[in-house]
Amino acid sequence: MKRLLLRPFIKGSMVLLPLLVTVWLVWSVLSSMNDLGVRALELLHPELVLFPGMGVVVMLITLLAVGLAFQLNPINWVYEYVEDAFLRLPLVKTLYGAVKDFAAMFDGDKPKAQQVVLVDMPDIGKLVGFVTADHVPEQVAESAHEETLYAVYLPMSYMVGGYTLFLPRERLTFVDWSVEDAMRFAVTAGISQSQPRHRHHDDHDESQPSDAPISDAPVTKDNPQARGA
Repeated sequence: MKRLLLRPFIKGSMVLLPLLVTVWLVWSVLSSMNDLGVRALELLHPELVLFPGMGVVVMLITLLAVGLAFQLNPINWVYEYVEDAFLRLPLVKTLYGAVKDFAAMFDGDKPKAQQVVLVDMPDIGKLVGFVTADHVPEQVAESAHEETLYAVYLPMSYMVGGYTLFLPRERLTFVDWSVEDAMRFAVTAGISQSQPRHRHHDDHDESQPSDAPISDAPVTKDNPQARGA
């Protein structure tokens, strides 16, 4: 009796827990954005808040406007000037630089700087790594004796941490794998491989020839797709 109740309970937890956590995280982010947008509107004029959720609309429009503005060279120049001043401050440099560099790993517009690789470990196997820079610090390059090195980050499963190694090109195998999927695979030790399901429609054109090999099994009720030799 205990086992009969335990297995459905575990199955239900596996189905609902990821859904509830995802909904809670999305709701928390949207709620925070809405609060921030509402506060900004109330500073301008309290009557500007016309409907619930208007803060989210304001924040989305603000983000879109900022993204469009940064396509202009003068805005980029001012941003780089302010950022350079930020990076000169000791504590701000560490926090801002780390957050920006980590976020840049997921930038789809920079595939060359952040690529997924398999690191060859002799007599062990291969590790999932991420090329964070195709150029290394000058001090490291001088000690490499003209050998081309790559900075590769190796994340640790189920831990906030990892190792950064300087490895030669021959130890790396570049793979066509998105940073997001590879990071999720590495951090969860390969357990999380959730992907959208590809639905197959039964109303496909049966007149098109199939590339699948013809089976020698006889046509039966349980195997209607088999063909006799």
